[in-house]
Amino acid sequence: MAVAAVCGGLAGWMLIDRASSNAVATVGSLFVGIVTLFLALVDFFRHEPPPLNPSALADDLALVLKDQWLEEATARGLRDPRVLPLAWTATDRDVARLPRTANARVLRMRLNGRLDGDFDEAIGRLAAGYDQLPNRRLVAIGEPGSGKSVLAILLTLGLLGAREPGGPVPVLLPASSWDPVREPLDDWIVRALALPHYGGREEIPRVLLGHGLLLPVLDGLDEIPESARRSAIRSINLAIGAERPVVVTCRATEYEDLIRGGAPTLREAPVVEICPVSPGDAVAYLRDVDWPAGTDWTPVYAHLRAARHGPVAAALSTPLMVTSARLVYQRLADLDPTELLDSTRFDCQYSVEQHITDKLIDAAYAPDPRLPDAERSGGRWSAGQAREWLTFLARYLHDHRERDLAWWRMSERLLSPWFPPALGVAAGLLLGIGCVAWIVGTDVTKEYAVLPVIAGSIGGGFALLSTIVWYAAPHPLPGRLSFSVQGSWGRLRHGFRIGARLTALAVAPLLVGVTSVAALDEWKYTYTADELYYEMFAVGLSLMLVIGLALAAHNWLNAPPHHATQVSPTNSLAQDRGSAVAGAAVAGCMVAATGLMGWYAGLLSGAWLHREVNDWTGWPEARNVALLAAGKWDAMFDSLSGEAPVWIGLTIVLPGTVFALLLLLTRAWPRFLVVRLFLAARRRLPLRLMGFLADARRRGLLRQSGGAYQFRHVRLQETLAGRPLYGDGPRTGTGDRTVRRRVVLVAGAMTVTTVAFSNRKRDQSLKVWSSSPFPSTLAFHPGSRARLFIGSYYGSVWRWDHEERPPLREHLIREAPKAEPTVSCLVHHPSRPLLVLSDGDSTEVRSTGDGALLKRLLEKTMTASDLAFSPSGHLLVASDGEVMRLWTPGADGSFTGTPVSRKAAHGAGGYSSLLFDPDASQPIALDDTGRVWRYSADSLEPEKGPLASAHEKKTRDTFSGLAAGWRNGLLAFIRIDYDSDLCHVGLWTRTGPLSPWSETPWTRKAYSVAVHPVAPFLVTSDQHGPDVHVWHYTGGSPVYIRTLKGHTDRVFSLTFSPQGDLLATISDDETVRLWETGDWLRR
Repeated sequence: MAVAAVCGGLAGWMLIDRASSNAVATVGSLFVGIVTLFLALVDFFRHEPPPLNPSALADDLALVLKDQWLEEATARGLRDPRVLPLAWTATDRDVARLPRTANARVLRMRLNGRLDGDFDEAIGRLAAGYDQLPNRRLVAIGEPGSGKSVLAILLTLGLLGAREPGGPVPVLLPASSWDPVREPLDDWIVRALALPHYGGREEIPRVLLGHGLLLPVLDGLDEIPESARRSAIRSINLAIGAERPVVVTCRATEYEDLIRGGAPTLREAPVVEICPVSPGDAVAYLRDVDWPAGTDWTPVYAHLRAARHGPVAAALSTPLMVTSARLVYQRLADLDPTELLDSTRFDCQYSVEQHITDKLIDAAYAPDPRLPDAERSGGRWSAGQAREWLTFLARYLHDHRERDLAWWRMSERLLSPWFPPALGVAAGLLLGIGCVAWIVGTDVTKEYAVLPVIAGSIGGGFALLSTIVWYAAPHPLPGRLSFSVQGSWGRLRHGFRIGARLTALAVAPLLVGVTSVAALDEWKYTYTADELYYEMFAVGLSLMLVIGLALAAHNWLNAPPHHATQVSPTNSLAQDRGSAVAGAAVAGCMVAATGLMGWYAGLLSGAWLHREVNDWTGWPEARNVALLAAGKWDAMFDSLSGEAPVWIGLTIVLPGTVFALLLLLTRAWPRFLVVRLFLAARRRLPLRLMGFLADARRRGLLRQSGGAYQFRHVRLQETLAGRPLYGDGPRTGTGDRTVRRRVVLVAGAMTVTTVAFSNRKRDQSLKVWSSSPFPSTLAFHPGSRARLFIGSYYGSVWRWDHEERPPLREHLIREAPKAEPTVSCLVHHPSRPLLVLSDGDSTEVRSTGDGALLKRLLEKTMTASDLAFSPSGHLLVASDGEVMRLWTPGADGSFTGTPVSRKAAHGAGGYSSLLFDPDASQPIALDDTGRVWRYSADSLEPEKGPLASAHEKKTRDTFSGLAAGWRNGLLAFIRIDYDSDLCHVGLWTRTGPLSPWSETPWTRKAYSVAVHPVAPFLVTSDQHGPDVHVWHYTGGSPVYIRTLKGHTDRVFSLTFSPQGDLLATISDDETVRLWETGDWLRR
């Protein structure tokens, strides 16, 4: 319907105005082409991806997981032919209730296994035994360090190797990252798979889980805090039901305690227990090591065989301690393994384990003593550095009750709450200094005093925005760059919503603050302040659109993955870095390309809306949108000084750069970079943290779990942290705070609407003249109510006939001279078509008919600042402030004679305002000291005493703006107090033509004043506002009548028509307005 209406309107236009039909057709075809292209793009981007194929997705995930765990098994040495044997068997503990059938006994036997050199055979045998289990549920238990995680890896790899296409995928998940109190098992499985393998997108893991294609292998149930373990058991029982398979590993003692409390479903699962390393296996493994010269294990071997239940044998009964002892005594040649036999130092199993664990870091970073001296190298980092840094990380993980060292979580946990504001201030300072350096380098200004203001404004704004953005995105997760056309519409829509919310949260407070400061500081309670609020509100909406489009483009690059990816801490960091940089660059370029037009659209739409609400009060004339648009465009570029380097830098480069930096702050990689630099500066961690962690993993101190690192065993983490890892207390965490967005939006909309309509104004003026820029002065034609003469700041003079048709028609009387001197005063001859005008270069007489120059009365330094004709037109008086001159025009109106002149006496003050006394046809002047003098018409001799004098004058007071209502005995003036920078109106009155003038106590703040020529009324304008006030004098103090509203800035000139039926006003809003006086005169 809208398109039909537009097309119908264009067709009608073309029929009516045939001359412009070709142009209309061209514009219309361009419009149709743009709309067609837009609809095509929308249809292209709305193409949704095909339905997911669960079987294909499962096969894809299985391939990735198999490669990942094979690489981890290799890194742990599990595929080494000389690996320490690992054995497992069905447990004898009372933790399982299997059916008492022969078949069950066979299954027990098939569960027994041993990893002893042939890696593939062992994992195949373990997978085959698992496939025979009822409901495919299994629990593996053992002592700390016994190899439960190794068994979980072996089972996972065996199941992946034996898996048929389209079958379930075993997924090994560390239970330490699960909070069963707050998250159901299925939700945690989906999240744990989505983050490392699918860029945080949960669609594919949820589809796989819903189709029964995931077999969870939960490793380390004991690593969940004790207070939450029973919730974990309940959640597992609830999730697996009667049919779903599951594998769980746990410490033996902890599992006995948990299962005893009641877990009927899990209790029916078979349980295997990791066997202790036998002394024979330990001796065989250690005997196979190539020890440094002088290392003798023979006494230890004998002790292991003889004292099978002693502290040394108990400590070396786990693979963890055996392999650790091998590393310690192989690398640290100064240690003798026979020290373990000292029953005084090592009186229990834990003392032996603690000793070996304490030496583990030193051994990992020690050079291999078996190598020649020239080839020995401890690597980039020393053992002391590694111990200090790993201790810091262990305590960090302990404080947050976690095992996973996830690089993307470090910034939110290791940085002080005061760090984001400090970072914002520092980055803003660098940005501000960079902008100042660019301005100085381009040499666009020599006003260096404003440079600190520019730097402070840019830096402060960036500091505020960066702080808001940092806290608005508190938990960033790693992402990856992904291109896909499918599903583009949804990604674009989602990105736009995020951009709109981000703008409302981050940009709106800054706009409100800046607008309020500007409005309250300079235009408090004025029409201009109202317009500024409207404009900034519209600018906020425009920026919401600009930023929404930018984030839509940014989000489009983050397509949901269709394939799983093999993950490691290093490549997850690299992927997030690429995604963050590319997304920020695209979004920054989008803002740079559209920000200026968005800002202009906001200014224009805000100004337009403000005028519509207030009946187009203010410049320009009624509903001239084209002139308003041009004026706003010019004003915007005038504020940028018009220099190309300035507006390109401030409107294109700077917004794009700032937005890109702000967007980077929402991503995980930049925050990790910040925390890494911060901790390196404090010597808490190395500068190349990821390289150090990868090196520690290669040395056997860390292991990899998806995209995170873990200590090789919780015992090492506990030892470094200095206290047990888990207590009975609940996990620390910060609950998500729900923001009532709809309530906030509705309240904000109601507030904005209330403020907008409570301050709406109606234009009460009769006519508005806004064609010439910057009007400076005006004069009425004595014989015409409709004709005015208007001078401008650029030297041009116009005649305005406001009753002509078409309306608002004007005529140029004088073009602007090249020097563009400001026209300071105009006066029209009472009866002849002569106009006398004065500017900074000359005082001249012109014809009001054709504007021809008739006479130049004064030039250069003698030019007049005020002019006045006598009522009959036989005299013209002019003053330049210091000298008063009087001409007597001829009968034909020519100025041929030499003027009479009089210089102000020393100390008497200069001439500030001129009038003529209509009764005596004598010039009247107000001097700078507040006295009114009357002069003779032939010699300009002053009378003996002043007509009137202001009282209670200050030394720095000056006076101007003398206005007279002779018929009603009123003389008004403006007093300027330079100490307080305030202007006040004063009033002299008299009771009759021969009565003396006396000053009234009445005074009001005012910038200009005019007195009605017929009635006892006067009008004043505000010093800092757009309003004009009408006062009625009946004796005593004038009484307030009404306020005239229409201007949008300060009014500096008030002039009544000779008959008093019109009032003309000039304002800093660049308009001249006419007001009818009949209504308030009758009142």
